[in-house]
Amino acid sequence: MRLRVAIFAPLLATGGTQRYLQQVLRYLDRQRFDPRVYTLKPGGELEGELRRAGIEVQCLRLGTRLGSPRSLLAILRLARRLRREGVAIVHGYQWRPALVGALVGRLARASLVLASKRSLTGSDVRAAHAWRRIARQVDTVIVNAEALRVEGEAQGMRARWAVLRNGIDAEHFRLGAADAAARAALGLDPTRPVVGTVGRLERRKGQDQLIAALAELGRGDGGGRPQAILVGDGPNRDGLAAQVARLGLEQEVRFLGMLADVRPALAAMDVFVLPSWEEGMSNALMEAMAAERPVVATAVGGNGELIAHEHTGLLVPPGDPSALAQAIGALLRDRSCAARLAREAREMVTRRFGIQARVAELEQLYLARLAARGRRAA
Repeated sequence: MRLRVAIFAPLLATGGTQRYLQQVLRYLDRQRFDPRVYTLKPGGELEGELRRAGIEVQCLRLGTRLGSPRSLLAILRLARRLRREGVAIVHGYQWRPALVGALVGRLARASLVLASKRSLTGSDVRAAHAWRRIARQVDTVIVNAEALRVEGEAQGMRARWAVLRNGIDAEHFRLGAADAAARAALGLDPTRPVVGTVGRLERRKGQDQLIAALAELGRGDGGGRPQAILVGDGPNRDGLAAQVARLGLEQEVRFLGMLADVRPALAAMDVFVLPSWEEGMSNALMEAMAAERPVVATAVGGNGELIAHEHTGLLVPPGDPSALAQAIGALLRDRSCAARLAREAREMVTRRFGIQARVAELEQLYLARLAARGRRAA
């Protein structure tokens, strides 16, 4: 008999957590586990992809207030259903789904309830409060970087912790060197180098720092000045566009929006940049490294757990556009150094972060915690 797994997920739009979850569902052993996905809100391009892959997806259609009568009724109905079906494992990803999952799991009398915290909370007081509550209600809190555990404990979370780092399908991201054809396909000048980043357009991702660094790089001469592409969307889109206009960089910066497949964008990049103010374990950074792109990232959160400075990439202080510009410029000038860093980065992520090994690690955690709680695994 397979173990029923109820996964509570954030909105199934393209994002690091959602793409990771998609990979988990692809490689989870279906002979032992029977996963179903539950979302709080409908929509997102990955919802259809999961259904086409044979994954059952149900939306609870909860309102903005989890304590409203409508939300509580939906939670109670699902808990009764999962209890009848004999759910074994409830696993919530990020704080709102994890909070709902913890409540449903307890009401359904699931054998094991888990929560995955996959990004830093920072100054978000509401999220910090929610995570303290979640930690008291679940068996284990899973994080994808040691930095998240350190922050969680500093913010009052008392939990059993498990650090399970992200995984990546390295073969999926095997690309050739950046070339003129890849640039031209995106409407870029094929003769000039390209720097880029991938991520939600919000303050913590630091795209404004990359734009400021590009302005400094643009003070150089002629055709060697880099272009920049920003992949993603979010609440800071208009502010970033205004910054680009203010700096006179409209011909240098392209906003590509959300991309279901980031490989064409990575194929055009000579240097990938992750200028975040805070970061957990970035899928976008791992994908760039797997694509054998030289990377520059800020020394925050889990970035230092992925990048060995001057071996698999370059690390710079957060909030320092000049240091960012110097690191990008160094890689664009010294292509042999850039190629060496990129090769070592791909070799490292392929060896240490293969997705199948990471999913097997998650499966072993499921089975070990079930055994510890007295339930015999299927």
